[in-house]
Amino acid sequence: MGKFLQEVKRRNVFRVGLVYIFAAWLTIQVVDVMFPALNVPEWAISAVAVLLLIGFPFALIFAWAFEMTPEGIKREKDVDRSQSITPKTGKKLNSLIMLVLVAAVGFLLVDKFVLQPGDPGQASETMPGEIRPSIAVLPFVNMSDDKANEYFSDGLAEELLNVLAKIPQLHVAGRTSSFQFKGTNEDLRLIGEKLNVANVLEGSVRQSGARLRITAQLIDTENGYHLWSNTYDREVTDIFAIQDEIAANVVDALRVTLLGEETTVNHGTDNLEAYNLLLQASYFLDQSTQERLEKAEEALQQAIALDPKYAQAYAKMALVLQQKVSGFVGNGVEDFVAGFKIVHEYADKALALDPSLADALVAKGLAIAVGDWDYDSADQYYLRALELVPNHIDAMAGLGSMRAFQLRIDESISTLKTVLQLDPLSVAAHRDLGDTYIAARNIDAALAIYRKALRLQPDTARINGRLASIYLYRGDYETAAALVRQEPVEWARDMLAIMLNSRGQDSEAFQLAAKAYEEQYGASNSYQLAEIYGSVGDLENTFKWLQMAADVRDPGLPWLQVSLFLDTAKNDPRWPDMLQLAGL
Repeated sequence: MGKFLQEVKRRNVFRVGLVYIFAAWLTIQVVDVMFPALNVPEWAISAVAVLLLIGFPFALIFAWAFEMTPEGIKREKDVDRSQSITPKTGKKLNSLIMLVLVAAVGFLLVDKFVLQPGDPGQASETMPGEIRPSIAVLPFVNMSDDKANEYFSDGLAEELLNVLAKIPQLHVAGRTSSFQFKGTNEDLRLIGEKLNVANVLEGSVRQSGARLRITAQLIDTENGYHLWSNTYDREVTDIFAIQDEIAANVVDALRVTLLGEETTVNHGTDNLEAYNLLLQASYFLDQSTQERLEKAEEALQQAIALDPKYAQAYAKMALVLQQKVSGFVGNGVEDFVAGFKIVHEYADKALALDPSLADALVAKGLAIAVGDWDYDSADQYYLRALELVPNHIDAMAGLGSMRAFQLRIDESISTLKTVLQLDPLSVAAHRDLGDTYIAARNIDAALAIYRKALRLQPDTARINGRLASIYLYRGDYETAAALVRQEPVEWARDMLAIMLNSRGQDSEAFQLAAKAYEEQYGASNSYQLAEIYGSVGDLENTFKWLQMAADVRDPGLPWLQVSLFLDTAKNDPRWPDMLQLAGL
């Protein structure tokens, strides 16, 4: 064995192995940083790692079987020992090891201070300090034979999350982040680290006819110990009681002081079928596509028909219609005034039935902020919702985004960082914070946060478009072109393509393209048309379409101070009047 190890050392196998390990590690670091920035699919990173791992034994075999000679590479057995230059090769490998180490340290410094710049507090956005007591509610596993019951197991977890979110002393991870782990079977300790929580509630649901078996367990993420677990065998009609019982048991296990408040779910209805329809709507709303929104709206209409006093159904309908009217999905609607009027009607109905329903207050606040541009009134609704449910993520997100287009930057960043603490894996939370950095013209910080959003969900709408806008603004048209092609929302992709082709120059070709966009999308995209003309400095058409946006109540208009493409219009005497029209 001693002779074998001496021979291994003489043939520089150890040195080759070290060079390979250090070079492979450096390669992985570069790939991990650069591939997401270049929008290379995430599987490619894993593929590179696998190839490097497979290559390691082959490198060792090659070092053992072959030798470098002045005449080139030869098989070791064909080299005369008296002519071997392995000691010289070993010295060269030592130098190579040092070179690779220097390169690794250099890359880490560049990555920290150049590739990921931002404000000094940026690290806290996704790496907040540990908060206790804290909990994440994972989606319950559907163990039923009927996979269509998926909405029910998801809905049960969401209802439990909602009741826990009402406890001021409890840090509750947001639904978007918690549900990222659906079906992943990931280590709970890793989940706790990613979500910044000390405890995880998980469970399963099995339904057979009218019988339910629900298991729930509370786990300490630091050590994997079960703090509490229980199994509930009930009739389907007992689901409300089960939710209350599980929530109370979890709170007791966490030993949270409730300040005398009862921990109960406000079900809002005694009609089990209407409740099931609400759960279905929530399930569809979580997958925001035009088709899913239509299904959510249909389910809520049925729920309201079954129970006309179901406040939660009216509130959720207001949120569904809010997305449709604002154009968050699809191309929106042209008649924003009529659309927001209906949103208001549903939100008002929900509040009339239950003035303390936080979701209804948020829906009303959104409609006022985005549709009416009355930010003082919207404030009251958002803040009241947060009084009732301190962990209400939608209320914080709405308030934080509103502060961004009001250019109340510090307040916006503070609020949205709190959202990101509660919902660290939410694409929307990253997007909203990035938008605030754009408002502050902290472009590097915006780039960093948008890239993080893409790493969470590469095909998400309007993130590639935001990145493309930044590179257009900076004049990096090659990078912008690649990002424009990856933007899934058609109207945003078409708009950015016009800007890309014009490259800031007003020309006959640009005017023809802008007119074609106008004919295709009309007044519903009046704010986008203002940005298109603003990007080439055509101020007459810019203000024409800004005025149109004000006339039709385009939800984009409040963002005019934030837009990267309207800076050319800010010195125009018409600008203050436009701000006033937008309520700013």
